[in-house]
Amino acid sequence: MSDAELRKAIRVLRERADDARHRGREEDANGIERTIRTYQEEMAQRL
Repeated sequence: MSDAELRKAIRVLRERADDARHRGREEDANGIERTIRTYQEEMAQRL
C-alpha cells in the first residue's frame, strides 16, 4: 500500500471508529482503532 493509500485508509477508519462510538458500538470502535495503530506503525517504519 502506498503512503497516500495508508493515509486515506487511516482517515476513513477514524471516521468509522467515531461513527461506531456514536452508535454505542465501543468494541467495534476499539477493533478499528487497533487497525489504525497497525497502519500508523507501518507508516512510521517507512520514515
